Amino acid sequence: PNYIEYLIEKNAEGLAQTDMLYKGPDPEIQLRRIGEASNRLPEIAQLAEDKKWSQVQGIITGPLGTLLQTMNSVASLAGTKGAKDAAKLVKTDLLEIGAAAQRKDSATCVKNADKAAKDLEKFVNVAFQ
Repeated sequence: PNYIEYLIEKNAEGLAQTDMLYKGPDPEIQLRRIGEASNRLPEIAQLAEDKKWSQVQGIITGPLGTLLQTMNSVASLAGTKGAKDAAKLVKTDLLEIGAAAQRKDSATCVKNADKAAKDLEKFVNVAFQ
């Protein structure tokens, strides 16, 4: 465990569960964040077809950047190799979208956006089963 988790654990030792301020990540909130980010993936295809490359990069670094943080948190809580592998697939897809946007390659952007959506769905199925 990292230092933050250690501190949370140490602080929790003296408190009853009902008195704790932080009870760990809320799966409902994490699912909502993943859902919000996944709703942005279809936008990438349209933006790439319209050749709006800076907006594609903005989605990758903004809402989908926080998606990666959320997925890493969920994968570590799930504690399974399948969840970690699925998170890596989505990360690779997003990096491919960013690279294709830099090359101004709309076909690859669209293809990887579709792949990212499918891989994200697989991640949710593996991590929240």
